[in-house]
Amino acid sequence: MFLRLNIRLIYLTLTILLVDVMGFVRVYLIVSLAFAFFIMCPRMAGMCAVIAKVKGVNPYVVAIVGGVMSVPLIVLMVYLTIKVGVYAAIIAAVATDILASIAMGTFRLKYAVEVAIIALFIWVGVAVASRASALLTSLIAKG
Repeated sequence: MFLRLNIRLIYLTLTILLVDVMGFVRVYLIVSLAFAFFIMCPRMAGMCAVIAKVKGVNPYVVAIVGGVMSVPLIVLMVYLTIKVGVYAAIIAAVATDILASIAMGTFRLKYAVEVAIIALFIWVGVAVASRASALLTSLIAKG
C-alpha cells in the first residue's frame, strides 16, 4: 500500500513537472519563433546575396554559417538595448556594418558616411516613433 502510494505520488509529481516543463518549453518555442520572424528581413537576405556574389561563394552556406556566427552578436545587441539603451545598439550596429565592409575588403569612406547617415535617421525615427505613437494612441482613445 505504502509503495503503491509512493509510486502514484512520484507519477503525479513527474506528470505535473512534465506539464510545467512542456508549458515552459512551449512558451519559449513560440516566443523564439516570433523572434525568428523579426530577424528574417530583406536587408539581411540582400546583404547575404551581395556578400556571396562579391566573393563568389554559395549564399546559402553564407546564410547558415553567418547566422550561427551572429548569435553572440544578437545577444550583445539585446544586452546593449536592455542595459544601455537603443541608441547604444544603433551605434553597435553601425560599428558592425563598418567591420563587415572591412572584413569583405570593400570598405570606402563614402559607405561609412552613408551608414552613419542611415543610423542618424534610425536614431531620429526611434525618438519620433515613440512620441508620435503615444500621441496618436491618446487621440484614438479619446475619439
